[in-house]
This record gives sequence, C-alpha cells and structure tokens, in this order.
Amino acid sequence: MRNLSKVLIAVAIAASAAAGFLLGEYRAHENPRPSQAALRRAPHYVFTNQLGQTVSSASFTGKVQIVTFLFPYCTTYCPLIAGDLVQFEQNLAGTGLANDVRIVTFNVDPAGSGAPQMRAFMKEYGWNPHDTRWQFLTGSPAAIRRVVYQGYAVYYARESLAQESRDEARQRALGIYVPEPSVENTVAERAHVDYDVVHNDVMEIVGPDGQVDKIFDQAERVPDDQLLAVIRALVPNAPQ
Repeated sequence: MRNLSKVLIAVAIAASAAAGFLLGEYRAHENPRPSQAALRRAPHYVFTNQLGQTVSSASFTGKVQIVTFLFPYCTTYCPLIAGDLVQFEQNLAGTGLANDVRIVTFNVDPAGSGAPQMRAFMKEYGWNPHDTRWQFLTGSPAAIRRVVYQGYAVYYARESLAQESRDEARQRALGIYVPEPSVENTVAERAHVDYDVVHNDVMEIVGPDGQVDKIFDQAERVPDDQLLAVIRALVPNAPQ
C-alpha cells in the first residue's frame, strides 16, 4: 500500500509551483480525506471476520474502537500499523482498559482477499486470529465501499503494479517522490498479486456511543501515550 496521504500532499506542493496536470491531482479531487471537522457517527454494517464469523457493528456498542483500513498483501505501511497495534494492545492489558477496547480493521481489498489471507496477515504480525479483540472484517466490494468510503470517508483504489511504476517514475521526474518503507509480508510473497491498493493512511477512534471522536492522519505514527489518552477520555470512570 502506498501512503496516499503523503503522495497527495507532495503533489499539492508541487502544483503550486507548476502549471498543468500533475500526478495525483485527480485523486485529490475525489479523495475526501478525513479531518477533525468531518467527525461523524460510525456506519452500521454486518460483515464477516477473519474466522468466517458474522460480525455486526452493533456488537461494538459500549466499546472504544480503534478503526484501521488495511490491505493484506501490503508491504509498506499496513504491516507497520498492524505491528504497532499488536504491541499497543499487549500494553493495554496492564492499564485496566483492555475489556473496553476493540481493534476493528476493514479489508480494503475485498475482491482479491478474504478470511484466509486476513488470518495469515494477523498471524504474520503477531496476533492470534482466534482472539477476537481484533476483528478484521470483509464483505462484498459494494458493502465495503459503502462503509469505508462513504461511512468513514476513507479513499482507496486498486492500481496495477505497472501503473504504480509509471506513477513513481513521474513523481521522480517531478522531484516529489517520497521513498516508502519495505516490510516483509509472506502473505504477499505467496500470492504474487499484480496490483496494489492505495488508500488513506488513517486511524479513526470510535467512542462507546458510536461517534467518531478522533482521527489520526498517519496511522503508523500514533504514539501510544496519545492513543491511550484518547481512550481514557472516552471510557467512563477509566482507571488512571
């Protein structure tokens, strides 16, 4: 997964100094990036988790949700986000808040991956898929788009690796290319897919009442103390 937020920012800066069409400009137009001004109620849904079980959004009522959007074949930011969340959840056990929090992840490649790949991805980065404190959810492409794009205002799109290479070449030519991390992902190595999924690199925090209360624009860079502070503020009578 390429970090679309960083690409769009770089393109916007370059656009102010150059005329004509620049790579990514069309995405900036159609990409409703989340912001604190866009806080809203979380969408309702019934999806399937990594175990093939049916999960309803109603099951998270009364819990704080750490919501992320991941691509199981990703070799850049998604594994970093997953690893950080696993470590955070382990640390949460010592705060007295573990029962008040759930990690909820939406699969932004519902057409190309499903429960087996989602389970393998979770195991790859340190989570037992049978532990449903982390729910990795998928559904039909149309249903996922309704929830992720329309409900959470998170942009995502499949792009061929060939097109991605062309995009990178243009960014390099424009002097706006930003290198991304390369993270090993055996799920991706086994699949050998010929596409990537670009999407907003965000984390949204949903309160016990179902309201989106906080959005972090760079999900792989959320400090544990900040995340814990947001959670404590949302849990009634939270232990300090």
